[in-house]
Amino acid sequence: ILVTSCCFQSLGFMAQLVDERLYMKYETSEDLYSEWIMALANFCIDVPLALLGASLQILIAFAFTGFPKELFSTLLGWSLLIFFVYDSLFACVAAYAPDVQLAQLSATPLLTVFMLFNGFVVSKTGAPGWLRWIFEVSPNYYTLQSITTRFAEVEGSSANAILEAFGYESGRETAALTVMISSIVLFRVLQFIGLKFFNQIQR
Repeated sequence: ILVTSCCFQSLGFMAQLVDERLYMKYETSEDLYSEWIMALANFCIDVPLALLGASLQILIAFAFTGFPKELFSTLLGWSLLIFFVYDSLFACVAAYAPDVQLAQLSATPLLTVFMLFNGFVVSKTGAPGWLRWIFEVSPNYYTLQSITTRFAEVEGSSANAILEAFGYESGRETAALTVMISSIVLFRVLQFIGLKFFNQIQR
């Protein structure tokens, strides 16, 4: 639930991003500033606000779980990383969509697929072979796998049955970081391209 809430943290900012993009298009058409300033402002103002909210949410939730303190850094780190992935995804979609409704409709399918193929709702061992490639690009799968394997290390052999049931593998943190950081960079680059070349003002 905590990981899922981090995925939705920036969804509420999509309407604001689309509105700000409209103003930006008018202002950049007059050469007041460049499109990358808009992307930078979003990353420096809106993202920290959403990040603060996500961090407080994780801290409060962890305080009520009763988990060992040594697990906090793992839970916080991976939860914030998946927050950045989805924040970048939503910003990318908002840069291309002509209006708020289409932006939200466009973001929903990817969000739904990644949330389903997280190893818990649909496990890697139970998924059809032709769909297993989705796990290799699903940030939700990598996040839950990394958190769960770390929890299993602390809990001991009694938790190994959970790893086997969901198909989680230990030692995949490097692959997880590679996929998730690459996704963040890709979405931010696509966001800038969308801001630069799409939804131009018709004169």
